[in-house]
Amino acid sequence: MAKIRVQIAPEIEFKMEVNIDDIDENSRDYDVQQHKAEVFAEFKRRLDSVFSEGYQMHGFEFGKDTGMHKVV
Repeated sequence: MAKIRVQIAPEIEFKMEVNIDDIDENSRDYDVQQHKAEVFAEFKRRLDSVFSEGYQMHGFEFGKDTGMHKVV
């Protein structure tokens, strides 16, 4: 069986737990969004560890998880 390349895009929603100083479950979404660099760095670290062949990210948005989507 041969390997093939696949492309996954564009509407994927990821859930991730990350520790951020001075942020807890009662913090406002706006306050969480002020830590984009920390969130992006952790997200990138995780993607790099599983997609060694590479990936391209065209946009990056995040906010507090509202729990509206079932984790699969």
